[in-house]
Amino acid sequence: MTRGLNFVGCHGNLMIIDTHCHLYFDEFDQDRPEVIERAVAAGVNYMVNVGIDPVSNEAAHTLAARYDFIFSTAGFHPHHAHEVPSEEIQGIRNFVKAKKPVAIGEIGLDYFKSQADAALQKKIFSEMLKVAMENNLPVIVHSRNAFQDTLEILKSEGRGRLRGVMHCFSYDEASLKKLLDIGFLASFTCNLTFKSASSLLEVAKFAPLDRIMLETDSPYLAPQSHRGQRNEPAYLSDLAGFLSEKRGVKRAVLEETTSRTAMEFFGIGKNHE
Repeated sequence: MTRGLNFVGCHGNLMIIDTHCHLYFDEFDQDRPEVIERAVAAGVNYMVNVGIDPVSNEAAHTLAARYDFIFSTAGFHPHHAHEVPSEEIQGIRNFVKAKKPVAIGEIGLDYFKSQADAALQKKIFSEMLKVAMENNLPVIVHSRNAFQDTLEILKSEGRGRLRGVMHCFSYDEASLKKLLDIGFLASFTCNLTFKSASSLLEVAKFAPLDRIMLETDSPYLAPQSHRGQRNEPAYLSDLAGFLSEKRGVKRAVLEETTSRTAMEFFGIGKNHE
């Protein structure tokens, strides 16, 4: 396990947490250690490496085991619902028991891009929520063009017992309120910085600061200043600076508040500092 990297970034004692990235993707094969070092230098002191299927769950765990400031999750993304047998959920259940990820995810529904039919997506989503509750873990939810079905499943399966976040939140203020009303959090990505994201930015400004988290979703959705390039956790600094300015709050306040929320959500304790 790699230790000894300075957890004091370019903003003094402040830190930010990339709550959703995919560092095991092929896009990082040529310079993964350098990507991680740049993130730490930019003040990104913790990263959550999010799995999307059985193979990537293992890859995320393996990478996280090398660094004491990277954490992994175990998921079954709706994009892969038709590619992996639903029976594999038992394998994920066994993996979670053995490897102890910090969350279940990325899971959810995608009616925009996934080739899997809605019924199969719903089945796997529901089963993965059960895995989360069996292990008392929070969930990281992907939802695209599927808010109402996502919300109904979270309510029916969770029955008030689920903790979770909707990552890369993309819906309106009314939907955000419904999500917050069931005790969930919302996570925003660097796409807030896009020139075309004015409506989503208004939602991010409306959200209570202590109910949101920040993420890159690397290698996707690089901020406007790096548009068209590979995204990486270091660019979370761009998002923090942008959102603090647009919300009219001190950057230190935004970083401290969102980081505290993330540490509590993922159970990142003082023994990891």
